[in-house]
Amino acid sequence: MKIRILFISVLISIGMLYVACGQSPEKSTKKAVATAEKRSVEQKKTVRIKHLSGEVLAINSKTKTITVRFKDEDVELKFDDGTVVKIDLDSVKPVDIPLGAQATVKYIDKKGQHVARGIFISTETAEKKEGSPRSFFRNSARHDHRHTEGAIPSIA
Repeated sequence: MKIRILFISVLISIGMLYVACGQSPEKSTKKAVATAEKRSVEQKKTVRIKHLSGEVLAINSKTKTITVRFKDEDVELKFDDGTVVKIDLDSVKPVDIPLGAQATVKYIDKKGQHVARGIFISTETAEKKEGSPRSFFRNSARHDHRHTEGAIPSIA
């Protein structure tokens, strides 16, 4: 008798669990369609970040704009409080950017305007860059590519 009661109670528990957790196929397909629609809307809202590098020509703190010369064209970009501005690794305010500095700007197009998300300036000079390469592979590549006409490399 106890075994029957135990067996019946287990069956009832499983049945209640099935009803509580189970979904009808119609509801799950509706959820899948709604999820697919949300994904397509999110993909349309995806913002593309663009880059440009050039010389800083002007900074206007009143209108919150920076003008950068990029490929013989002056590009005006807006900035806001969320714009990250760094000189080397130090965070600074946009008004602290020196005119004439070479800057790399990450920006988005928003309502027909370029809005800067990040302005990065490196003060590293050309003298530092002219040093010999520190990579073993770059050094060996310069010396191993000698011109040899008709010679077949031999394996020793």
